[in-house]
Amino acid sequence: MKHGFFILFLFLTSNVFSQNKDAFLLSINDFDIKLKEKAGVAQLVDVRTTEEYLRGHLKRASNLNFNDDNFEDLVKTKLDKTRPVFVYCFSGRRSSDAAVFLRDLGFNEVYDMAGGFAKWTSSSKPYVSDNITTQPIAAFTMENLERILKTNDLVLIDFYADWCAPCKKMAPILNKIADENKEIKLLKIDAEKSDNIALVYKVEEIPTYVILKKGQQVWRGVGEMDEAEITEVIKKMK
Repeated sequence: MKHGFFILFLFLTSNVFSQNKDAFLLSINDFDIKLKEKAGVAQLVDVRTTEEYLRGHLKRASNLNFNDDNFEDLVKTKLDKTRPVFVYCFSGRRSSDAAVFLRDLGFNEVYDMAGGFAKWTSSSKPYVSDNITTQPIAAFTMENLERILKTNDLVLIDFYADWCAPCKKMAPILNKIADENKEIKLLKIDAEKSDNIALVYKVEEIPTYVILKKGQQVWRGVGEMDEAEITEVIKKMK
């Protein structure tokens, strides 16, 4: 009987923890509202890299890179445990981990932005930039992808990264294929910036290519590939 009560206790405490965690995971609009409600005491933290932060960030946000080895030391130096903390990253994955980490350090009131900066910018929310030459940020989200899949029967996704040499080599080849096959929509997605989409499609190396027909994945390839090979695959999909 005692064992049964113990199991019930674990279930209830686990359920309460989950509910409490969800209560601090806020939508873009709720995050914005809560941040304004806590104005004057809120600590707004961008946990992305310095490069990402410079391209664009929420006004008055400080930058503490969650992936830095000294993140814990910076947190203890710069943040006050008695004040609420608001965290965000690009897609929500890093900020979720950061929020858990902060709670483990004793921060009781930590709000996490669901969807991250990608969702914030795609919702036309305001942001500032420290980079004078920055270009407007066009964040790509799952909502953007779903809209494209609904309006195009055949979609070729090219998952790439700016630093990837094979990606740069394949770019003109893929552009040529798309120009010669008007029935296919070529979609280029930065696997690092849109890591939530890369996760959904299980992208483990780049470049990775995925072909979707009527929203369903029908083919995928990785690395450098011959133009003829990809063209032949597309012909079979028509």
